[in-house]
Amino acid sequence: MPHIFIEYSANLEEHIDVTEMLQTVHDAASTHPSVPLAGLRTRAIRSEQFLIANGNSANMFVAVIARLNGDRGLEPLIEIRDLLNEAIQRSLADLMQDEPIAVSVEVQPIDAAMRVNENSIRDHYGELQ
Repeated sequence: MPHIFIEYSANLEEHIDVTEMLQTVHDAASTHPSVPLAGLRTRAIRSEQFLIANGNSANMFVAVIARLNGDRGLEPLIEIRDLLNEAIQRSLADLMQDEPIAVSVEVQPIDAAMRVNENSIRDHYGELQ
């Protein structure tokens, strides 16, 4: 049930294909053995209004936030954080050399007792059984 949110400043779209960035992060997360593809949800959230650092309109940001069941333990969560960080760095490497951009990656463990999950995706795709 990992939920990955990629929030980004709207001006990022002038420089990269956000769909490719989204796919790169999603694919990276899916490589971890404790991340079931059937439960993985990755979405991009465009921020129209933002202020970054000195307020220069050329400044950009990307914030990757992953929310996962904390029952996995600390080590897998750190591994997932590192996978996501590597993926976002690959997506933004060239841009970061030429433009001012702030990038962050955070993993937030979810207390299993505080969530309810319903998912019929596996019922519709045999390869996800």
